[in-house]
Amino acid sequence: MKYNVKFKLLMSFIVLSIGFPKILFAIKYENNLFIKGVRPMGMGGAFTAISDDENAFFYNCAGITQIYDDTLQIFSLRADVDNHVVKAYAFYNENKDNILHFMDISPEKQGGFVDEVVNSMLNCAPNVLVSLPNILFIKRPIDINRNKNSLNFGLGFFSYVKAIVGFDKGALLPSLSYKGEVTGVGMLPIAFRIYSLNSLNLPGVLSLGVNLKYMYRLVNSKEDLSLIEIGKFDFGGNFFDATAFGMDFGVIYYLNSRCFFGINATDLYNSQFKYKKSKIHFGDEKKLSSTIDTYDPQEINPILNIGCAYIPEKLYYWPGSYIYTNDNITFAFDLTDLNNPNESFSLTPFKKIHIGTECRLNLFSLRAGLNSGYPSFGAGISLKAVNLEYAFYGEEKGILPGQEPDWVHSFLLSIKLRWGNKFTRQLVRMKKKVLLDICLS
Repeated sequence: MKYNVKFKLLMSFIVLSIGFPKILFAIKYENNLFIKGVRPMGMGGAFTAISDDENAFFYNCAGITQIYDDTLQIFSLRADVDNHVVKAYAFYNENKDNILHFMDISPEKQGGFVDEVVNSMLNCAPNVLVSLPNILFIKRPIDINRNKNSLNFGLGFFSYVKAIVGFDKGALLPSLSYKGEVTGVGMLPIAFRIYSLNSLNLPGVLSLGVNLKYMYRLVNSKEDLSLIEIGKFDFGGNFFDATAFGMDFGVIYYLNSRCFFGINATDLYNSQFKYKKSKIHFGDEKKLSSTIDTYDPQEINPILNIGCAYIPEKLYYWPGSYIYTNDNITFAFDLTDLNNPNESFSLTPFKKIHIGTECRLNLFSLRAGLNSGYPSFGAGISLKAVNLEYAFYGEEKGILPGQEPDWVHSFLLSIKLRWGNKFTRQLVRMKKKVLLDICLS
């Protein structure tokens, strides 16, 4: 094959890789509909027992009982960029002249550059996720039963775009497979807080939550594209779309005002996507055919997470010497995806472990943790209506620890409005702390 043809085909692959991130490939079961929170990922993904903000929609719906103001998020932009994207961008900057003027360089340089592309880029699989506008509303606690218990509810609409790219080295020629995915979900969480557990002879307070979901997913995919097909690539082909209903269940047990335990079970009763296929062709002859086939339902595997969190009163830095934390430091620990039949705890214990901490300093927050054995760091700025978050973390794409590590930069910009009676809000917060401590005594 001539160098210019080979180069064109390889450049086509690089463009596709940048446009469609790698996540998973074979669809033996459906991907869970889950948007990772930037704040939780800065804490190593340990958030099941905390869930005291809008991330409760995905991490533990029982946590909305900790939101004391009427809250309206009118916009949220979430973007993830992994190290493969950075590598591809750096390669382009370093080789911009060779890429733009490939036909003008000598055959020897053409051959050397093609070899460099093969060695540097064929294993590069950029991962990009964009999620917006993510609109939600959470109602502040509604007192019931003579002010002994309270009820919260919310409503949220979320969407995100992600994709999959895989490059297979065949016996003769390599081939490309990809899958692009657009997902939207409407959520209705309802949570109930029980302030007295005397009937169960237990101290503390209990929050129970259920989250009802309506999901939509559109998928476009092609498999085993040869190099020649890559050179003639277009985005047409088979499009699949499906809807599904789902249900999550969450529990947070507040032993006292400092120690919490959480359980979150998502997609109970095996939520199913029933896909239908259509054909769309982009090019000289654009056409849309009617639905031509329906496939067997694809189940979403349920996920079970458990966690605990602790807010220390003091931090000891030397025996007998300590500083007061003013309740601004939180430690958290999670075990996630415990019921995954393909990744049992005995086979992948470290992948399921998440450890994190957060330190709040007025408007600023600093975070750190371990996400399945990989370090994570994060920071946030919370203004009156605008919230900015950043997290950098490692995660395991493979089954075993260290098999396929990926490093991700996450960014979040959200705009939220809060309102409520300041005096009522203070009473609710006081009620929470006082009753927790009374129930413990």
